[in-house]
Amino acid sequence: MEFMQSNDKKIYSVIDLGTNTCLLLVASVYKTFGTYHLTRLFEAQEIPRMGKNLYKTGKISNDAFQNTSEIFKKYNLISKKFSADGIFAFGTSALRDAANSKEFIDFIQSETGIEIRIIPGEFEAKYGYTGATYALDESSGYAVIDIGGGSTEISFAENGNIKSISIDIGAVRLFEKFFNGNFCAENISDAVNFIRVNLNENLRKTDLVIRDKELVGIAGTITTLSAIKNNLKAFNEDIINKDVLSLDEIVSILERLISMTEEGRLALGSFMKGRSDIIISGALILKEVMLYTGISKIIVSTRGLRYG
Repeated sequence: MEFMQSNDKKIYSVIDLGTNTCLLLVASVYKTFGTYHLTRLFEAQEIPRMGKNLYKTGKISNDAFQNTSEIFKKYNLISKKFSADGIFAFGTSALRDAANSKEFIDFIQSETGIEIRIIPGEFEAKYGYTGATYALDESSGYAVIDIGGGSTEISFAENGNIKSISIDIGAVRLFEKFFNGNFCAENISDAVNFIRVNLNENLRKTDLVIRDKELVGIAGTITTLSAIKNNLKAFNEDIINKDVLSLDEIVSILERLISMTEEGRLALGSFMKGRSDIIISGALILKEVMLYTGISKIIVSTRGLRYG
């Protein structure tokens, strides 16, 4: 992945195409004394919901083809406005899983001229870790959790190396497998059991290492929980970035969300658009990871893969 690096000060656009969201970062990047520095110029978020019905049909829908194409065209124009030297687009869990990924990638390239690269979960976790921690205090004592739509990545530093785990549990995947709008006790119990089985299969060799770290959370589930905790009506990075959520607060917010209607969740704030149905799934994953590892609080980061 060395193509992401720059020895001279240049402007780059990074598009992070996830299962639920499509994020854009335009930044100036330069290197001094072996260290890379980043200055953010512009950010945007759209929600094409590329993973909608993916876990039932196995394919990306025609609507997602068109919606994503329009977003990429918009991001291309923004990148040109900033005279970006390059545009790097990455696809994650949904493109790893979809049977028609190649067709989708070819379509987006033919429509917009932008090539999407599918990155494996381990790379997603590594660059998520780098993005989440580069602006925090220098330390090797972090573990980073990235709850996406289709998968959850956990990464941590050990002996100077970044190690990572990618687990096929995500907010959209869980929602479509167990809920589809019905958050009854039985469905929640089934979803929790599914999460626990997957965590046990994937984390039992590393949970003792992770539980000694400070946990940092990136992506929409965690930033949304912070916005709800702080009674925001719109996303405010100054409040959300580096906020700290306790496990008790997460459980309390989760119980509140479960008791609400879809309309009630949407009314919490503008940040709930495109997330009001899957936020419960994401919060369940976060709660279970924290219970499994014995971690009682999490630092919220508004950074992520695109920064890494």
